[in-house]
Amino acid sequence: MGVELLTALAAVLSAVATLAGVWAKRRWSEGGKCQVETHVKAGANVYTALKFIKAEMGASRAYVFEFHNGGSYFSGRGQQKFSCTHEVVEPGISAECMSSQDHRVSNYSTYINALIAEGRFSYLSMDDIEDGGFRNLLQTKGVKAIYNVPIKTLNGKIIGILGVDYVNEVESFPEIVNDSEVQEFMSRQSRLVAGYLV
Repeated sequence: MGVELLTALAAVLSAVATLAGVWAKRRWSEGGKCQVETHVKAGANVYTALKFIKAEMGASRAYVFEFHNGGSYFSGRGQQKFSCTHEVVEPGISAECMSSQDHRVSNYSTYINALIAEGRFSYLSMDDIEDGGFRNLLQTKGVKAIYNVPIKTLNGKIIGILGVDYVNEVESFPEIVNDSEVQEFMSRQSRLVAGYLV
């Protein structure tokens, strides 16, 4: 009787474990579905914001870069990278999002330091940009003028870059790049985009 009882108990435990596994799989699958739906909705909101920003700034291209980890070096030090995650462009302007992936922060440190220190990175002429690597990157994209601001979380952590490029019509670039209205507009928009990204 002892062996039969143990066999029956093992069968019951096995059935309970199987049912628990099926329930957990369904639960996690539904959770994954909700995460995907949430991510897609947030992405749609970012694209709506970028369309508005592009129109208001009279830009050719508006985009979001997000910072991320990118593996590690043999020394154990992590690689910090940034990639374009969202982009909208005017008709006839090349979309550069897919070719703007996994840029090493260390390759563009002068640009990123200036962006952080000034709270913006804006140039009407690419020749004035000190960071040669970044200047070359912009020139390959046909950029004639640029306006970028950092994207920060509520606690001040920089998670990305919100930017606009001027490819065809530099005339629509804000005449006074130090204009506080332009800076305030872009900062407000970066806070809005940050809310969708986190």
